[in-house]
Amino acid sequence: MTLQIVNLQAENYKRVKAVNITPEGNVVFIGGRNAQGKTSVLDAIWAALAGGDASRATQQPIRDGQETAVVRLDLGEYIVTRRWTKDDSGTLTVESGDGAKYSSPQKLLDEVVGARAFDPLAFTRQSARDQVATLVSTVKLPFDPAAVERERKGMFDTRTEVKREVTKLEGQLAGFAPTDETLPAEEVSAASVLDEYEEASQHNAAIDRLYNAAADAQTERENAAKHVAKLEEQLDAARTYLTMAIETEETTVAKAAASVRKDLAAISARLASVEATNAKVRAQQHRAAVAAELSERKQRAAQLTIQLEQIDKRKAGALAAANFPVDGLSFDDSGVTYKGIPFSQASAAEQLRVSVALAMAANPTLRVLRILDGSLLDSDSLKIIGELATENDYQVWIEIVDESGKVGVVIEDGQVKA
Repeated sequence: MTLQIVNLQAENYKRVKAVNITPEGNVVFIGGRNAQGKTSVLDAIWAALAGGDASRATQQPIRDGQETAVVRLDLGEYIVTRRWTKDDSGTLTVESGDGAKYSSPQKLLDEVVGARAFDPLAFTRQSARDQVATLVSTVKLPFDPAAVERERKGMFDTRTEVKREVTKLEGQLAGFAPTDETLPAEEVSAASVLDEYEEASQHNAAIDRLYNAAADAQTERENAAKHVAKLEEQLDAARTYLTMAIETEETTVAKAAASVRKDLAAISARLASVEATNAKVRAQQHRAAVAAELSERKQRAAQLTIQLEQIDKRKAGALAAANFPVDGLSFDDSGVTYKGIPFSQASAAEQLRVSVALAMAANPTLRVLRILDGSLLDSDSLKIIGELATENDYQVWIEIVDESGKVGVVIEDGQVKA
C-alpha cells in the first residue's frame, strides 16, 4: 500500500485562513509572496500527521483571533482530521475510505507514515554528524554504528595511552649509560671486602710482631755475650741460653723473611670503588627493566593497532553489505560519503539527488515529500526533483516565492488565490 495526498483542507492553522487544495501531478508548487501563508500550508501537512513532534515544534497552531483550527488530509485509504482549540492540545481522528474510525489513530499514522518531516534541502544543510544519523535511520545496518564507534574510540584511547607510555619509557631509556658487559650481574657486598681487609691487616701485624721478636732476640744475645765474661760460673748455662737464643733468632728471621706482605693499598682502592660499582650495577638493572617494559608497551600498541584495523575492516565490510538507498552512498568517521568523497564535496546536483532519494527511502508508504525554501533551487534542480518524483511515483510539495501569481497554487493572505 502506498499513500499520497488526494486533498488538503485547512482552516485557521498558523497563517492559513482557509485552503482547499486538490494536487495534480507529482510536483505541487505552493507559490506566492512572502508572509502569505505558504509555509503554513506545508506545515499543516506535517501537523496533521506528526502528532507530538509537530505540537512541540509549533507553539501557536491557531491563527491570531480565532478559537479553533482544523486540518483535513485525504490520503485515499485514510482520511486524517486534526483539530486544535485554545483549551486543549487538539484531537485526531483517522477514518478509512468507508467511514470507519480507528481507535488508535496516532499509532496507525506512526506505523504507516514514516519519516514524514524529511526535507531533502534540510538534509544538505545538516552537520556531518546529523547527516550520518539521518542516513542510518533510513538503512537497516547489520551492526550498531554507535556501538562500533564506542568500541573503536575505547580502543583508540587505550592505544594512545600505551603509545604515550612508550614515548616516556624511550625517554627514560635514552637517559641511561650504555650496557657495560664487565659489570657483575648483582651488586658487590662491601662487608665481604671489609672482612678481607681485616684479615690482611691481622696477617701483616703478625709479621711485624715477628720482626719485633727477632729484634728482641738479638738484644738478648748481646746481653748474654756480655755476661759470659763476667759470669764464668754461669758460662755453661749462659752458653745454653745463647744457643737457644741464636736458634730462636734464626728461626724467626727465616720465617719473617719467607712471609709476603699483602697489598693494603689495592684492597683499600677496591673498597673505595664498591659503591661506584654498585651504582652502575643498579643503573644497569634499572635500564634492563625499562627496556623490558618498553618492549611490552610497543607490543601492546601494535596489538591495539591490529584490533583497530579489524574494527575498521569489520565496519567497512558491513557498510559494503548494507543496502543504501543510493549506490555509492556510505559514511565514515567524518560523515556521509558519496562515491568515496565527503558528501559536502559532491556537486549540488549530486547532493540533491542523494537527499531526495533518502527522503523517498524514509517514506516508502506515504509517498509525500515537502520542501521548504524551494526558491533556493534553480531550474536544473527543480527539473531533477520532478524527474525523481515521476520515476518513483512520489508527490513533492515545494514552497516557492513568486510575485507573478502564475506559479503553482498561489497563496495570498492565507487563502488560495482565485
